[in-house]
Amino acid sequence: YRERRLRHQEQKAPRRGRILDATGRVLAEDRPIHNLWVIPARRIPGAGRRRLESNFPPLSLDQMFRLATSNLSPVEVDLAAVALADSNPLVAALASRGFASKLDLAHRLLESVRSGRPESPEDLLYSRPFLEDIDFVLAMEIRASRANPYDDGVWRAAEVKIGGKRYDPAGATLGHITGYVGKLTAEEYRELRGYWEGDSALPGSGSIHKRGRLFFSVRPDHPGEEESDEERIIRLREVRRSGKLVQTQGYLLNEMVGRGGLEQYYNQALRGRHILQRLRLTRDAGSRRRRFQPLGEVARAQNGVDLRLSLRLDIQRQVEDIMAKNIRDIANRPELVASDWVQSGVAIILDPRNGRLHAMVSFPSFDPNRIGADFASFLKDPAAPLLDRSVAGIYPPGSVAKPLVGLAALSEDRLMPGEQFFCDRVLLLAGARFTCLGQHGNQDIVSALRHSCNIFFYHTGEKLGGRDLYNWYTRLGLGHPTGIDISGEAPGMLPRNAFTRRGWATGNTYHLAIGQGMAVTPIQIAVAYAAIANAKKGVADIVRPHFLVPPLGEPTTPEGEALALESAGLDQPTSQILLDQKALDLVRQGLWEAVQGSPETGEGGTGRLASFPTPGGGFLIELAGKTGTAEWSEVVNGRVRKGVSHVWFACYAPFDRPEVVVVVMLPEAGGGGGSTCAPIAKEILRLWFNLPDRLDSFFEDEDALG
Repeated sequence: YRERRLRHQEQKAPRRGRILDATGRVLAEDRPIHNLWVIPARRIPGAGRRRLESNFPPLSLDQMFRLATSNLSPVEVDLAAVALADSNPLVAALASRGFASKLDLAHRLLESVRSGRPESPEDLLYSRPFLEDIDFVLAMEIRASRANPYDDGVWRAAEVKIGGKRYDPAGATLGHITGYVGKLTAEEYRELRGYWEGDSALPGSGSIHKRGRLFFSVRPDHPGEEESDEERIIRLREVRRSGKLVQTQGYLLNEMVGRGGLEQYYNQALRGRHILQRLRLTRDAGSRRRRFQPLGEVARAQNGVDLRLSLRLDIQRQVEDIMAKNIRDIANRPELVASDWVQSGVAIILDPRNGRLHAMVSFPSFDPNRIGADFASFLKDPAAPLLDRSVAGIYPPGSVAKPLVGLAALSEDRLMPGEQFFCDRVLLLAGARFTCLGQHGNQDIVSALRHSCNIFFYHTGEKLGGRDLYNWYTRLGLGHPTGIDISGEAPGMLPRNAFTRRGWATGNTYHLAIGQGMAVTPIQIAVAYAAIANAKKGVADIVRPHFLVPPLGEPTTPEGEALALESAGLDQPTSQILLDQKALDLVRQGLWEAVQGSPETGEGGTGRLASFPTPGGGFLIELAGKTGTAEWSEVVNGRVRKGVSHVWFACYAPFDRPEVVVVVMLPEAGGGGGSTCAPIAKEILRLWFNLPDRLDSFFEDEDALG
């Protein structure tokens, strides 16, 4: 009775949790579908419980069991598939309805049977997933046939189950953020199931299954060491695996799990919980075979927890439109047409006070609803739509790193407030030429940021030194993962020999001080600028960028409570750093002038195309920002080829009460960050603050834009 009850409850999989935006709009949800499962074997009527026969003639029960448990050669598997394709009525019926060819269906059927990993012929009595999302008419026909005692038995081996298919209404707009779902592979199943000492001594080569389907992990015997349900759901990989008391986690073979984005990062919360039953592993005294002794009642399945995000779908869509429009225009530049430019870019809107992300666009993207059908074409696409450039793309930051260098040098007293260096466009070092875009004359930290003067930051970097420069970059969030709550984040790259000083020269420090010779992700730049924006009284918060926010209502399950607690913790900074307040004021003033221009001379900065001037001489909104143009090269056939520059613009606004950090980055787009990325950031800021379109002045001269 207990076994029948457990099997009956297993048929109903929990609903995967929904993903909702800040306004409650559904971004991902399960939609009910009919799935076709197959039952490899059945009991022979009137012949006793142990007499079984194959449900897939012409293959016998012994042949089916051997196919499912042995390492057969491809030739043997092909012969079995041909036999099924020639004579099996189920395969013929499905082929006649256009699902696939008979041979293809036969191979898929054998794969389904083999996926169950049966340990005895009786395990073939349990169904396995075969075809997903069959039409309603066929599902009703199969159910009616199985209920009819006089039916011809074509559908005898088939079983229809209600399942869920993930649907993302926003499509490609949120492909990188939500991610998608896919079947659990055999390797992942074994990894999640775990291993403990003594596995190999048990029958079955250490495989721990319940009817070939359930995943087990070892639990300790001591109650004081046990983990709570919410810890087990949220952090499954930390489950202890010592002792002999086991507990089913409810993973099924071929279960749908998160792949990429939020779906993967929060998979344990979203997937819910299948059947949980405590079992004790024992040995039969006579045969020494293992036995699972049930302890207590079977816990019912629980649906997954809904995720509520800080992201707003309407803002995300409009930022995506802004990026797409500008990228199409930029692609028409003659130099990009000649270089066969891959149209791509990143735009981020982040709250510097708590790290919440309101929009994060990586262009191009992919439609999660089409991932199964188009995955191969996505992989072959030269635009790499599966790559989330905002968190996994690494690029030299160029001049957007200069404010961090100035802040570090001033805070370490290596650079004095008001200290100047002379820019004559070229700096010679041991015969090597280090250049600047302009001939700026005497520069202090404020004017150097306004002009993006390389010569000033060469000297500043030399005063600071490669080791301290490396340390400050690291403290401000560069060169290591930010901890964003989507999967696939890249750490970036800082040159370790700047710290160890092995083979490190002053010229290397020069490059590092202007954002060259290193690689970061756009989200890391957003975190660094958030620290400048949120700093108060000499203390800056290093925020953790994230999408998850606490639910609106009170959680009703332990898993929901754990997730709500985790979401509240995401708003807290990962660390804090001490800054000299005078240094912070000077850097902020330089960033202000880089956009609005010098209040004394009226000279514009490199980021002036992002400003919002009014006819009266003021500004509709004031922001602090910095342009970046990062050079790169590659070796082709033994020769160094200089590539088209990566371009950046990073800013925060409003200047006196920062509430958003905006980062725009276009790989290999050239043209300078001021002329390429600053206007895009301006459109995004206009959207966010709901500003009018035509109150600002327009600049014709773009020659001095960096």
